[in-house]
Formats: sequence, structure tokens, C-alpha cells
Amino acid sequence: MSPRACLAVFRHELRVLRRDPSTAVFVIVMPLVLAALMQRLFKGTLVAQGVTGATGAEFAVPGMAVSFAAFGIGYAGFAFFRDHGWGTWERLRASQASSLDILVGKVAPAVGLSLIQMVVLFLLAVPLFGLSVTGSWPALLVTVFALALCLNAFAVVLTAVARTSQQLTVFASVGGLVLATLGGAFVPVEAMPGWAQAGSPVLPTYWAMQGLLDVVIDGGGLLDVAGPVAALLGFTAVFAGLAAWRFRFDEPKVYWG
Repeated sequence: MSPRACLAVFRHELRVLRRDPSTAVFVIVMPLVLAALMQRLFKGTLVAQGVTGATGAEFAVPGMAVSFAAFGIGYAGFAFFRDHGWGTWERLRASQASSLDILVGKVAPAVGLSLIQMVVLFLLAVPLFGLSVTGSWPALLVTVFALALCLNAFAVVLTAVARTSQQLTVFASVGGLVLATLGGAFVPVEAMPGWAQAGSPVLPTYWAMQGLLDVVIDGGGLLDVAGPVAALLGFTAVFAGLAAWRFRFDEPKVYWG
């Protein structure tokens, strides 16, 4: 792996992201709006669960952070499809950048975007919604970083399977919706039907929510989130293995956009 080549790909993807302001609106503004709308809805649930002085933000903010990180899993994939559509994919492959350089350089900005989206949402929620993070901020950061890695590793798997950008859009939309809802980010797991509760632990978003709620509500620290973080890293390893097995750099992709 060449750090210089990887950094060149990384910088290019950052320039593309900066040129599209709609990305910032979607990943930062929309979660804030929905958290504000849903805060009161979750207040009664948290009070009933014995959370003293709950405002509802204790669930709404982690829930929206995880949900919109899941909804954004298509970003990493479209970084690959764009090059196919622009006719620059083969030129990129013929450059000094290795396959690993290209992969890391294209996925790293999406990981950063997911991480920034979640951290900014938590930071803004403190003055806007009165969110009180009773636990360790480092533990919160470790959890959201592990989730960002996990979701973008999953995005590479979807990219490997999809042949067209439309297929990727469908896969990412359905996958994001399943991850957000059944993972307990939109609705507390305890409020779901029994079959959904039983299946939630097979999704990485379930473990992310467990870790974030441990920190925000229960005052958890690094040791308390060790289990959820380990689960997220385990999912990441599985997705990375699937991506390494299925991703074909010489496979043509069709980009309509």
C-alpha cells in the first residue's frame, strides 16, 4: 500500500464531497429536525423506564445519529460508480495506486463523513435539546467510530454485489431502513414485536444503540461499551472478508446519474 497514492485518491473524494452541499444538509440538518420532532415522543417511554429527568433527547439523538449513518451507506459505493460513469475507472486502475490504495482512499472519506455526522449531532444536541451525556465522551467516540467503520465495510459489500447505480440505491435504501428500524434506532427494541426483538442482535445498529444508550443514559465508560464495540468490530471483520472475496476491480459497473 502506498500512502501517497492512497492520499491522492482520498483528497479527490473529499473534493467531490465538498462540491455537493446536499450531503451536509442530509446528514446533519435532517437528523436534527427529526430529533427535535421525536424528542417528546420518547420522553414518556424513558420516564416509564425509570430514567429520571428524561427529556426524550436521550434516545432521539442516538437514534437519529445511528439511523442517518445507516441511511448514508450508499455514499461509499457511489464513489466507485462515479468513476465508471465518468470513464476514469480504468485510468485510476492504471495509475500507481494499488487496489488497496483505491479502496481505502475512496472509503475513508465516507467513514469520516459518518463519524462527523454523528459527533456533530451529539455536540449540537447539548445546547439545542438539553442532551446530557452522563457517561464518558471517549466511550461515545469509540462507539460511533466503530459504527462508522462497520457501516462503510457493509457499503463495500453492497457495492461489490450491485451492477448498476440503481441497484446500489435500492440495496442501500432497503439496507439502511432495515438497519435503522430493526436495529432499534427508530423505535426502542422493547417496543417492538417479539420476532423483531429476537432478530435485532444480528444487526450492528442494535449494538451501536446499546453502546450509545449505555453512555448517554447509564453513565457508561470505555469498559461498559467494550462489548458493543467488540460486536461492531466483529461485524466489520465479517463485512471486510465478504468484500475482499466478492469485490472485483475489473468488473464493469453501470452508472446513471
